[in-house]
Amino acid sequence: MIFLMHTYMRYLLFLCCLVFSLEGKAQEKWIPLDLQSRIALAEKNRNHVILAEYFLGKPYVANALSSENPEKLYVSLEDFDCVTFIENVMSLYHSKGQDSLYKKNLIHWRYSQAKDIRFETRNHYFSSSMQQLIKDAWISPVHSPEEIQINKSFAFLSQFYLKKNKNISIPALEQIENQLRFSPFTYVPTAQVSKLLPSLKEGDIVTFVSKRNDLDVQHTGFLTFRKSNWYLLHASQEVRRVCVSDKNLLEYLKSHPSFLGIQVFRPNFIK
Repeated sequence: MIFLMHTYMRYLLFLCCLVFSLEGKAQEKWIPLDLQSRIALAEKNRNHVILAEYFLGKPYVANALSSENPEKLYVSLEDFDCVTFIENVMSLYHSKGQDSLYKKNLIHWRYSQAKDIRFETRNHYFSSSMQQLIKDAWISPVHSPEEIQINKSFAFLSQFYLKKNKNISIPALEQIENQLRFSPFTYVPTAQVSKLLPSLKEGDIVTFVSKRNDLDVQHTGFLTFRKSNWYLLHASQEVRRVCVSDKNLLEYLKSHPSFLGIQVFRPNFIK
């Protein structure tokens, strides 16, 4: 009888551990059913703007990602900055509604090394993400005869954290910046963007190039065609939420004198 009781108790303990394990896995659930349906609809139409519109009205939150080591993967579909909005929409589009694939995609967008999530391996410069995704055939740059090439110092990150007392490797950041510094950096100046408009497509990723020499871009979003013009679907710091810009692309550029111009990247599933 005592043996049977011990056996029974061990069995109950096993069940408890099993339930705990399953519950632990169940915690990594980010994609609700209605979002799964939206992902399927976007994929069917090969139009991720349909998916991006799901998040209209969600709040803008800056600096949500960790600024210290060790770094943990931050996942939220409830708030965004301009970059995490792009990352999440594109990661969801390629997820087939599966949480595990969404997480894998998000890591691929955000970090240079999928198995080594650290502050130093995060793609802090948007140019790092774009180079990586071009190499992996996720996106392609949209070139134009009007684009010009300039040299950027890419020193903002290392100089900023050099002044901070944090557990971050400055030499590792400088190595990333050196790699970017010797890569071609092209953009279409604001005065020439009107000539690029006929080449744009729904859902193109647009980046707004900074006038600062130590920084690549200041903002990003998706292009969407409405009211016979191109507008920006983005997580806006100015209005503090995900929205479609009130101004069309040309007006938006003119209202931001800190932008030199734009770069455009196209997800490879767009035809």
